Amino acid sequence: MLLRDKKPSIRAIATDVDGTLLSGTYLHPITRDAILKAIDQAYNHSDGEKNNGTSNSITTADTPPSAEEAARQPPKIRHFFPATGKSRRGAELSLGPVIGPLLHRCPGVYIQGLYCVDGMGNVVFERKLSSAAVRAAEDLVAEFEVSIVGYDGDDLYTTRQTEVVRSLSEVYGEPPVQLLIANDEEENNDNNNNSAINYLADYQGGMHKLLLMDEDLEKLARFRPRLELLASKHGATVTQAIPTMLELLPGGCSKGHGVKKLCEALGVAVSEELLALGDAENDAGMLEDAAIGVAVGNACPMAMDAADFIMRECHEEGGAGLAMELFGFDA
Repeated sequence: MLLRDKKPSIRAIATDVDGTLLSGTYLHPITRDAILKAIDQAYNHSDGEKNNGTSNSITTADTPPSAEEAARQPPKIRHFFPATGKSRRGAELSLGPVIGPLLHRCPGVYIQGLYCVDGMGNVVFERKLSSAAVRAAEDLVAEFEVSIVGYDGDDLYTTRQTEVVRSLSEVYGEPPVQLLIANDEEENNDNNNNSAINYLADYQGGMHKLLLMDEDLEKLARFRPRLELLASKHGATVTQAIPTMLELLPGGCSKGHGVKKLCEALGVAVSEELLALGDAENDAGMLEDAAIGVAVGNACPMAMDAADFIMRECHEEGGAGLAMELFGFDA
C-alpha cells in the first residue's frame, strides 16, 4: 500500500463502476453499504441548506457544538457520483435494483466524461466526435474486421451485431445495442444481422464515443496503433477500460476531464475535496487529480501509478467500499 502526504477534507466521492464497484455483476455488500451511506449523507440530510456550503451555527475551538448543534451540522459527504465509461442507463442497470434507481438523485460523469449531469439531470458538459473521425474509424474497422458500437447518450448503435457487441448488454449491463440498417432496406432485411447497413457517421444525432471491440486481444493490440494514428489526424484520443474494448473519444476529453467539469459545476475543489476510486487506464487522470486517488487491488499498473493509495482488497472483496469508509467518511 502507498499513501502520499495528503490530509484533505473530503466532500465528494467519484467512483468508476466496472472493475471498481463491480466484479462482473457482483457488488460486494461492503461496497453496497458504503454507496448507500454516501448517498444518504449527500442527499437525505434534513438540512435544507445542505448543499450550499452555509450554516447558521457558529462554533469555535473553545466552544464545541452542543449535541443539538452537532445534529444540525451538514454531512461530511456532499456529493457522490459515478464516473464511468457506461451510459447513464447502463450504470443504473449494472448497479442493480437497490443502487441503480438512486443514481437519478446523483450527479454523474458518463461515457468517459463526454456526458456529465448534475443532480437534477441537467447537462453540465457534453462533447461528440466529428463525423469525419467516425467515418475514418469505420473504414479501419472494416480493414481489421473488429466490431464497432457508437454511443449517443443512452442510445447505443452498431452496424453489425456480434457476440462481443451483444455482451455490452448481456454482460456489462448496457441498454441493448440497436442495429442501424439503410432505410430502404429495413423492410426487406428485417433484423438480418448480415444485411447491408448505414455508416454510424451518417447518424444525425452524432456519437459521443466509439467502442472498437474484439475477443482477439492480439488483433486488438495490432489495431490500437492504427487507431491512435487515426485519432491524431482527427482531433480524437484513444483510451481503454476493458481488455476487449478500445474507445475513441473527442480530443482533449477523458473521464478525468469530465470529473473536473462536473466538480466545477458542483463547487467541489478536485485537488482538495475529492476522493476518486478506480482500476483502469481510463481512471488514471481522475486518480492523479483528486485530493485522494485510490486504486482497488485489481487495478492495472497505470491506475496504481496514478493513485495515492492502493488497496490490498480487490473489487470482489469490497475494496471500493473499504476505501470509502477509510477516506470518505472517516478521513
